[in-house]
Amino acid sequence: MRWEKLLNGNCVNPIGQTKIATGRDIMTHEQGILAETARTAYGAIENVNSGLIKWKEIDGQPGNYIKVLTLDVANNRVDFLFKQDPHAEFAKHEHKCTAVALTLDGLWGYREGEELHFEGTFSYEPPGSIHTPYATEKGMIVYASFQGTSDLMLDILDEDDNVIDHLRLDFFAQYYEG
Repeated sequence: MRWEKLLNGNCVNPIGQTKIATGRDIMTHEQGILAETARTAYGAIENVNSGLIKWKEIDGQPGNYIKVLTLDVANNRVDFLFKQDPHAEFAKHEHKCTAVALTLDGLWGYREGEELHFEGTFSYEPPGSIHTPYATEKGMIVYASFQGTSDLMLDILDEDDNVIDHLRLDFFAQYYEG
């Protein structure tokens, strides 16, 4: 098939497929610029290559890591990947937002419950949900999305359910690689 080079260095063929010139080589349109760039945007759409974002250990929570994918302060929303090392635990907390999570890998649960979440398990957590997530010997990775009516996402609780800290959107902002 014949490829025609465009002024911007990209190439196009007669059926409309595009190759993007990156300086190192030419990628097919199917790979796109996300093969080398963590974030791209088209209008309000944001695309993220999570493989190019580094895991960051959460301060004060050993064995717990985060990759913030999107942070939408105007709509009180954050999307992220959350990872726990084997046998790690995250602080007990109460959701002040709606949360959803999809388990991508591993096996984990809540100290307050008996069931375990495995790859493919979807969880819906309404505001007011209280729990302490922990990973089994397999560790875990989940995709999670928090959306609230304010910037307050979680209240961190002590063993007597007293609030000892608040996690707001600015907490997630410190882990965001923009």
